[in-house]
Amino acid sequence: MGLLDKLGTNLFGRRDRIDSVEALADFIDSRAAFLCQKCVVEFCRVRAGVYWQKLFMEEEFITELGKANWKAFPPSVAMIVEMIEGVLREPAGLRQRQLPGVLTAAAKGVFARHPVPAAMEPDFWDRAAELVAERLQATQADAPRPVRLIPDPLAKVVFDALPIHESVVTNDYDYIFNNLRMNLLRFHSDFIDTVDTRALLDDMLGRQQA
Repeated sequence: MGLLDKLGTNLFGRRDRIDSVEALADFIDSRAAFLCQKCVVEFCRVRAGVYWQKLFMEEEFITELGKANWKAFPPSVAMIVEMIEGVLREPAGLRQRQLPGVLTAAAKGVFARHPVPAAMEPDFWDRAAELVAERLQATQADAPRPVRLIPDPLAKVVFDALPIHESVVTNDYDYIFNNLRMNLLRFHSDFIDTVDTRALLDDMLGRQQA
């Protein structure tokens, strides 16, 4: 969990303007780290009840919790990237066809910041990038989805990553979905408040011809 912990620190303090691909990658990275940890760790605390402190001191559980956070990171990135694409599509105008490829490349850049997590397959980040590309491609036939719907279907991936036996979490999918939805709505507001749309699109897609 080490890298993810650092990324989540001071997330909602001073918010820098998002006006470049680099700033966009920082936004994606930090919000995805927060999203996966908030969902996984908070759920485990709630599920453990009064015993959560004892559970969080067990070495085996801490190891599994770290794995769960990393497994939840790629779908978290994919959901945030879909949200961003939905905001940028209309103002991109004729350049909007480039958005999926450029946003996938930005996600790859985010994944490249981190070594392959322990116990994960060597192609972990390659498959993560494929997930982002697949989700973006799936959104192109229709108008952008409302943010409240974006957790479908990737909430299931996060749910399946939970480090608690499936017999215990059978009825908790709605909790995970709603947690993701609430935080994505918050990130959507953050993004709109801090993005310099014209500068970001020009950096991502090149200047639009008059």
